Amino acid sequence: MLDMAFNKKKADDRKEWLRGYVQGSFMDYNKPQIAVSEFVNSELIQFSMADNIRSLPSAIDGLKPGLRKIIYSCFKKGAKLIKEETKVAQLAAMVAAISMYHHGETALAGSIVGLAQDFVGSNNMNMLRPIGQFGTRLQVNMI
Repeated sequence: MLDMAFNKKKADDRKEWLRGYVQGSFMDYNKPQIAVSEFVNSELIQFSMADNIRSLPSAIDGLKPGLRKIIYSCFKKGAKLIKEETKVAQLAAMVAAISMYHHGETALAGSIVGLAQDFVGSNNMNMLRPIGQFGTRLQVNMI
């Protein structure tokens, strides 16, 4: 079971395993010992499903839940954000407060910078206005 869950060559087996996920199934914590297969099929599958939801963009809007929280918070503060420039750290703190973002403000700041990048190759339609150096591709030749 552990080999199926973590072996890179068994991705197709993992997909079938995740298709069999039943929402609401939990492990019995009253048992003194549990089998590895029971742990994998009850706890690890829940983590894997939550990880997929968190890290795969939605087919509807192309956003992950973390990015959606940033956009929601910007709409919530609306006029204030439009009238004045906001630093990334300030916006990250505001998003964390409004949307109960719990993965850390450093990760949130990285997501905000990603939403503002507009250079060629960023694979992004920027949703925030990049005022400043949002990961520009400017390179200085040291010759």
